[in-house]
Parts: sequence; structure tokens; C-alpha cells
Amino acid sequence: MNALPYLLTASLYLALFYGCYGLLLRRNTFFGLNRVYLLVSVVLSLLLPLVELPGGTANSLPVGAITLPTFVVGNPHPSQNDGLTTAHWIWLLYGFGVIVMLVRLGVHLRAVFALIKRGTVEKRSEYTLVLLPDDSKSQTPSFSFGRYLVLNHSDALTQPEVLMRHEKAHIRQRHTADILFIELVRAMFWLNPLLGLYKGALQEVHEFLADRSVLQTPQPDYPRQLVAYALDIPSAALTTPFVSKSTLKQRIVMLQKPQTNRRALLSYALVLPLAALLTMCTQSEQDQTALTTADASAQKTVKVEGEIFTVVENQPEFPGGMKGLTTYMEKNLKYPEAAQKANVHGRVFVSFIVTKMGEITDVQLLKGIGYGADDEAVRVVQNMPKWTPAKQNGQLVNVKYNLPINFQADEATPVTNESAFKGIDVFLVDGKPVTEKEFKAISPDKIARMDVDTPNKRVSITTK
Repeated sequence: MNALPYLLTASLYLALFYGCYGLLLRRNTFFGLNRVYLLVSVVLSLLLPLVELPGGTANSLPVGAITLPTFVVGNPHPSQNDGLTTAHWIWLLYGFGVIVMLVRLGVHLRAVFALIKRGTVEKRSEYTLVLLPDDSKSQTPSFSFGRYLVLNHSDALTQPEVLMRHEKAHIRQRHTADILFIELVRAMFWLNPLLGLYKGALQEVHEFLADRSVLQTPQPDYPRQLVAYALDIPSAALTTPFVSKSTLKQRIVMLQKPQTNRRALLSYALVLPLAALLTMCTQSEQDQTALTTADASAQKTVKVEGEIFTVVENQPEFPGGMKGLTTYMEKNLKYPEAAQKANVHGRVFVSFIVTKMGEITDVQLLKGIGYGADDEAVRVVQNMPKWTPAKQNGQLVNVKYNLPINFQADEATPVTNESAFKGIDVFLVDGKPVTEKEFKAISPDKIARMDVDTPNKRVSITTK
């Protein structure tokens, strides 16, 4: 999948998963499950756009048809251009944004560790306690980061049990790793604002989990302590402070809320069919093997009488032979503007029948790439002039062909005819085995027929 469609599809998954979380799951008291959901949904949003559902003709062509040589549309060897294209500028802007976000993350990390270095360090079995001095430039809240439990000067004097238990829960459950993971994803996908919402939701769930750990021992005064501690206490970007004003209200609500009924677990299962539906809806048009709109358009409908052959004594011939067919394809095939803008490239496979009258009929798309390329390939095949019909035992017969067409974007990696022979082990020319290099060196002008036997990994050429 190309970069732009991938980013857009990943954003759709993020929106779906976060929408389900906000509507169905956020108010549940299954805090641990909510944490797993948020993290897994981000990972799935990055991976699912890469999933390709199996398509009947995606990897192989139907047996029982002659495969013509591949024709290339576009510029497989783009001309050198000293200037930057629009796509280059977009990628430069995107890369600059990634660098800015990574630098921002590095600055925050440096600030946290600089603050930790100013304190007195005490090694504990489960964590490292850091006691900040009284000369802090600003009132820093007590917080946890990784294995560090950092107490400001006033908390260092008393070391409140509730605060210590709360922050130790953050450390034990490795909440810092979650935030760092989200920050790295945000850096790579900085254009997507949904990841900021994911971070806020994760921090909120972290607080709920830590509060639950504190309340394993009844603390009737706990909500009041949270409110008192929150007054005039600023929060940090990456750390987990004891109290954050942004989550305070929701934490107090959750402290008073009864346990969610187990039937609410079904809400998590509802996300699965929605994600499956989105996966099918966002499958690249490259994977669609059904006929496209081009096939539904007006085709030259010719009744095929008699048997359709795939092996005949005298093959049908395009006016002017293979050279004429090459000239026709180069003259008439156009690279769709939509495909060029999206930098979409790949092979389109079209099948058709050359009737005993030399007419082209039954034009079908076997495999496409979308963005107008499928329509263009079908259009050009439909508009082919009459061929010289095939003969078998001196009689005119119908023959079925497969035609691969490469649509090659200027800025994509060149796709040559070599890609048509991927996975092929045996190369035959006029029935004689040759090396792959010798096979590919044959000029298309000399090719009268080419057959690809995918199951047996064999390709053969009959020369003129």
C-alpha cells in the first residue's frame, strides 16, 4: 500500500476504535481491559491497513488462457529533474514534522532526567526514590517515571502513604512505557490529532488503575485528599503526577461508581465486527477481482459461437503483429491522472476473446489497481481493431487471451517485464530450455505467443 492511502486508512481505524471507546467503553470500570484495548487498538490501526484479504486472481492467472507479454504504461525510467516535485515537498514537510516531534520528546525526557538528577536518590527493591531539594525553581508535583518515584520537598518530609502507594502502582504496572509508546507513534503520525486523545485516555485509565490499587485498603478520605493536593499543582508532559487537574473530576466520579456489570463486556466484542467491516471497505482497489465500472459500461457485445481455444496451430494476430500491438498500446493507453497523483502503480490483468471473425469480445478485468487504471485498460482492449483470427485444422476458431499491463508511476520503483516471471523456474523458447537471462533478452517484436503455467512454474515463448 502507498504511503498516503496507508496514513488515511490508519486514521480511519484510529477514529473507529477511539469512537467505540468513547461511546461504549470509557465509563466502564474494567480499567485494565480499557488499557489493553487502547494500546492494542493503536497497534491494530497501524497493522490492519497492511492486511490484504485473499482474492481469487490476486496472485495467479486462470489456467486455460494465453498470456501476452506485459505492456508498460507510464515512465519506467523517469527523466532526471533537478527541482523538487510536489510529492518531494510533502515528504520533506512530513519528515520535518517527525523530526520536530522527536526533538520535542527528547527535550521533555531530558527535562525529566535533569530534575531527577537534582534530587537525592535512594534505591528501593521495587523502585528508586528521588527526594527533590527545597530549592526547586517551581513547585513540582510528586510523580513517577519509569522506576523513579520522585517526591517534591514537602512530600519528601512526610512521605504520605496514600501518595506512595499510588505512585508505586504506576511504577509496578509500567504506565510510563504506555506513554512513551504513544509519544513515539505520535511523532511518526504527527498529523493525526486522534493520538493526542489516545494519550489522554491512557493517562486517565492509568489514574483509575492506581486509585484502585490505593483503595485495596479502604480510604474514606481519599477523594478529599485528591482535591486538596490538586490545588495549585502543575502537571508535567511525560510524568505521572499524583494528581492531574485534567483527570481529577473523572477520578472522583469513578471512585464513587459501582462495579460495571459483566454484561458490559459484550461492548468490547462489538468492536470486532466493526473493524472487520472497515477492513473489507478499505481494501485497496488492487485486491478487487470483480468487474469494475468499466466492465459495466457499453462493451462490444459479440456472440461467441463454437469452442474457445487456448492452444491452436495458428494464433490470432494483431494488425502488424506484436510490433503493431505494442505501437497501439503505447499510442492509446493513458496513465490516469488520479493514479499519478496517488502514486499508484502495479499490474492490471485483462482477459478477452478474439473471435473467429477477429473481433474482440468478453473483455473482463481479472486483477486491478483502481484509481482509473482498470477502466483505462479495459477501454483500450475493448477498442482494439479486428485481429486476424486463429486457425485450427484449417478452420477459424475463437481464442482467449490474458493481457498484463504495467501502470508505472514516475516516482515509483520501476516495474519491468521481469516482475511477470516472479516464481518461474523453467523458461522455454520454441520448446527448448533457456536461462532466465536469455529468455528476458528476447525482443517483444519476435514473440508470437507466450504461455505462463503458474502451477508448474513454467513460462514458454513461441517466436515468429
